[in-house]
Amino acid sequence: MKAHFLTLLVGVMSISSAAACPLHEPVLKKGEVQASWKVAGSSSAISSGKHFAVEVRVCPVDAKLVRVDATMPEHRHGMNYRASFTSLGEGLWRVEGMMFHMPGRWELRLDVQANGRIESLTDQIYLP
Repeated sequence: MKAHFLTLLVGVMSISSAAACPLHEPVLKKGEVQASWKVAGSSSAISSGKHFAVEVRVCPVDAKLVRVDATMPEHRHGMNYRASFTSLGEGLWRVEGMMFHMPGRWELRLDVQANGRIESLTDQIYLP
């Protein structure tokens, strides 16, 4: 009986942690850390030379977003502005002050701290 209860408890805990941290596609993964992001606000398009904000969801929910940046690897430079971010709770973060000042391939980098480690997750963004 005790073993069945423990098995049931572990199953419920894994289901509830997955439900507490729903991610929309695409999902970035590295080790035990996962993240997804989307442009915040009414427009889902990123335009060259215009500020925009993003919402980032990290898993596990107690993970902490510690850095957000974007670079253009081919040009060897990053954004002209430093983004700021705020926790909205339950693994959700709002990042403001993003601006891609020129078209081309950008690499978005999210540094997430979880379980005493920092993992860097990256995504590619192509701006026409």
